[in-house]
Amino acid sequence: MADLVVVLDGARVVGVGSHAELMARQGKYAELYDVQAASYR
Repeated sequence: MADLVVVLDGARVVGVGSHAELMARQGKYAELYDVQAASYR
């Protein structure tokens, strides 16, 4: 559980927010989360 997630791509910050906010943006965080979650399906 985290109140705030910071997503890095190399040395660049590419996303900041809650899990729900980052998933709604469909960015790098959502992409990586979906790849990881797929292994549990």
